[in-house]
Amino acid sequence: MRKLNVVFFSGNRAEYGMIRPFIKSFQKDKNFKTFLIVSGSHLKKDLGHTFSEIRKDGIKNIKKIYINNKTDTLSQTCEYFNILQKQVNNFLKKNRIDLFFLFSDRFETMSVALTAYLNKIPIIHYEGGDKTEGGTLDDNIRHSITKLSNIHLTSNKDSYKRILKLGEEEWRVLNVGYSTFFNFKKSKLLSKKELVKKFNIDSKKKIILFTMHPLPLKISETQKEIKETVKALKKLDSNKFQIIATYPNFDPGYKIILNELSKLKKMSNFKIFKSLGTRNYHSLLNYVGSNNSGICLGNSSSGIKEPIFFRCKSINIGSRQNSRIKTRNITDVKKINYKIINQIIIKKINEKFKSDSNPYAIKISLSNIKKYIIKSIGKKNFNLKKCTY
Repeated sequence: MRKLNVVFFSGNRAEYGMIRPFIKSFQKDKNFKTFLIVSGSHLKKDLGHTFSEIRKDGIKNIKKIYINNKTDTLSQTCEYFNILQKQVNNFLKKNRIDLFFLFSDRFETMSVALTAYLNKIPIIHYEGGDKTEGGTLDDNIRHSITKLSNIHLTSNKDSYKRILKLGEEEWRVLNVGYSTFFNFKKSKLLSKKELVKKFNIDSKKKIILFTMHPLPLKISETQKEIKETVKALKKLDSNKFQIIATYPNFDPGYKIILNELSKLKKMSNFKIFKSLGTRNYHSLLNYVGSNNSGICLGNSSSGIKEPIFFRCKSINIGSRQNSRIKTRNITDVKKINYKIINQIIIKKINEKFKSDSNPYAIKISLSNIKKYIIKSIGKKNFNLKKCTY
C-alpha cells in the first residue's frame, strides 16, 4: 500500500496543542505522509505569532496561508472564511491528498472541512460530539463537521454517545481521550526553579492563570463578564496574588477583552502574554496544582479540560462553557458581579483540591488509533456514509 497523504490544519494556538501529538506520530509512520496547513492567529504578530512554536517542533511539509483580514465582526469572520476556503482549494489543486485530519469547532476548521468535503476527500475529526451551549459558534460548527466527516475520534464518553445519536455508524467512532496528553511526561515540564525565574514568580503569592474569550453571539455579555472580572481582579491584594493572563481567541469581540485587560497593566502583580505556549502553560498548571498555590480563571475550555490532569482548581466565568462536562475541581460563576467573583476567587484558592474521575483520561495509544484508521479506510463503504436514525 502506498503512503497516505494526510493534511492537518491549525488556525489557533489551543487547537495546535491537540494536533501536535497526532501529527508528530503520523510524521514518523511509514504508512503516512503528513502536511500541515497553518493559518489564523498563528501567523499574526499582534496575537503572538505562535507559528514559531510549530517550527520548534520540527513539523514538516508546512503550508502557510496568511489572511490579512480582521475578524472583529461576524461579517468579517465570514469574509475570512471564504478567503481561507479558496486558498485551501488552491492547495488541493496542486497536491494529491487522501485524508484531512481536523480538530474541534473553529470557524476556520469549518471552512477547511467544507473544502475537503467538496473535493471528495475523507475527513477524520477529533473532538466532535462536545456540547457547550454558551453563546459561541462552536456547537453548530462542531456538529456540522461531524456530519461531513468519515471517522470520529472523541475526547470523552459523553461525546462518543452524542455522535452516535447524531446518526453516525458505531464503527466510525472511537473514544480516545484528550489528545494533548498523549505521550505526555511531567519530566519535560519546566522545573519550579525555572518557572520562578522565567515568570518572576513570588512563591509566597497565589497564582491566577487567567484566560477569557469572547462570545460572538452575545457581545453585550462578553462586555459584562470581562468588566466585572477585571474589577474583581483589581480588588485582590497584590501582596497575596499574582495574575498571569493570556490573550483571547481572535473571534468577534476579542478587542473588547484586550481593552479591559489593558486596565490591569499598571498593576505590579499582573503579567499578560499573547501566548504562553503548551509547555509553559502546562508547567504553570503543574506548579499551581502540585503546590496548591493558585487557580485557573476564565471561560476557556482549557480551564475545564486540562486542570484535572494537574490536580489544579478552576473557576469558570459565565455561560461560554455552559454544558461542557465539568469535574469537582471546577466552580461555575453564573451571577456576573465583581464582588461575587472576588469572593469566589478568595474562597476557592484556599480550598483543597476536590478529586473525581477524569472524563478526559487517555483511553488508547496513538499506534492503536492509527491501526484503527487504516482498518476503517480499508472498508468498502468507507466513503459512503449511512445514517443510523
